[in-house]
Amino acid sequence: MLKQYLLMKRLLKRLLPRLVQKKMRELIPSQRNNFLKKLNFKKLDNILYLGTDYGGWSFVNYKSLKNNYVLSAGLGEDASFDLELITKYNCKVISIDPTPRAIDHYNMIINNSGKSKKKEYNETGKLDVSSYDLSKINNTNFILINQALYNINNIELKFFSPPNKNHVSYSINNWQNNYSNNTDFIKVKTTTIKSILQKFNINTLELIKLDIEGAEIEVIKNMINDQIYPKQILVEFDELINLKKISVDRFYEIHNILISKNYKLVKSLNNFPNFLYVLF
Repeated sequence: MLKQYLLMKRLLKRLLPRLVQKKMRELIPSQRNNFLKKLNFKKLDNILYLGTDYGGWSFVNYKSLKNNYVLSAGLGEDASFDLELITKYNCKVISIDPTPRAIDHYNMIINNSGKSKKKEYNETGKLDVSSYDLSKINNTNFILINQALYNINNIELKFFSPPNKNHVSYSINNWQNNYSNNTDFIKVKTTTIKSILQKFNINTLELIKLDIEGAEIEVIKNMINDQIYPKQILVEFDELINLKKISVDRFYEIHNILISKNYKLVKSLNNFPNFLYVLF
């Protein structure tokens, strides 16, 4: 019975449009939906979604994205959003990720730059580079910084591995292992948003994507303290996967800061807990 249910769930996900899937989830009573009902979402018409269901993101279709820089923290093995963004807007994406498998994936992309798409995307989170359209991609418009984005620059930190060794994402605060300090890790050097902007002489940041496994709270707080205000913030609040008091409190701490700085939480097609904040 369970096997039949899982097969039906996968079939519905494949056949139903993303918007219908999202509406169906919203109708089902849950702790997640109760949490979301307490938030004030602003509706905008010009919302686009790029990338796979697994690695894609919603954002506002602003013309100012063209020929501009984007910071994208958390590459993993699904770069569909970053690469589609470059192709559509001729922008430059600076990706930040120190995990070994993400670095390998980036190198495979650059080694195959200029090639056209040959395969369809899968939804596993681990994409074959032949499923990307790399005809407009090169190492000058898709740049990797193999450091961990954090609120302190150029220090060495433990980067904790996920409990499932098949997963690619490491975390600084180790929320995936209940914030333990005694699980497997690698050591990585850190960087900050401010140091990256200075290095590339970026004066205005159009968009930043943060998929950094729990470090987003510290990074956003540091970004605001440095008076850096991207027009769009795409952020995954990973800790909200477990709606515990500590994760909800950490979310509201940074959510309230962003609202106080004239950001609005915008209704999007993102999967929970991915959120879109736009500066007004």
